[in-house]
Amino acid sequence: MSSSDHLRKPVLPGKGASDYERYLRTDELLALQKNAEELLHKDEVTFQVVHQASELLMKGAAFELERVRILIAEADYANAARLLRRSNQILDYPISMLHVLETITPYDYHLIRAGLGHGSGLDSPGFLALLHIGPRLGEAFQEQLHKKKLSVDDIYRRHEEFFGLHDVAERLLDFDERMHLFRFHHLKLAQRIIGGGVVGTMGTPVEVLHQRMEHLFYKELWDVRNQITANANLPAQNQTEQKRKR
Repeated sequence: MSSSDHLRKPVLPGKGASDYERYLRTDELLALQKNAEELLHKDEVTFQVVHQASELLMKGAAFELERVRILIAEADYANAARLLRRSNQILDYPISMLHVLETITPYDYHLIRAGLGHGSGLDSPGFLALLHIGPRLGEAFQEQLHKKKLSVDDIYRRHEEFFGLHDVAERLLDFDERMHLFRFHHLKLAQRIIGGGVVGTMGTPVEVLHQRMEHLFYKELWDVRNQITANANLPAQNQTEQKRKR
């Protein structure tokens, strides 16, 4: 046996023909979709692959965000921001993949839907994990502000002095924005495929998706912009008032 043949021989336990397949357990992963005989429609492969890939990506993001929560609690802002960036980059893909599902026509979707039972995107384990970690990240962040006797306005007004906390705040806002974008694009997908005035697979009106889209994790981080802008406009407002009094 040549040295190159020896290097090709798998050394990890498993069923795959290579260590790549065994490490990633591709035999199991690629068997999770329906086979050709089970398909209600050929587009069902795309439907399953997109949802399964999204679940994996959201699981990865939620895992990293739990690490972020611990890092914020330990005041390791640099690494917290680094992993927040990673999580946000991961979440870009589930958002973009929603548009792949828009290539399924409404008539074909209803053939697929017949096999979903009461399945609904609202039951997504990945998305529910993100909904769970989101508020806990906010609590960890607010605890750091409390310990340092700072307000949200302080870390924006003195952002060079408190760059670490400011960076974490901005990355949290990125995460909140992505969750908002996911909800928005999911709503548009539902409206495009099944319509905006109907009931979904769990008996939930599509309109409810619209209502939930308005939810924000870190409202204070959004609201501080209003205050900053109001303060910036004060000199001009004062000048206008003085001119009126003359």
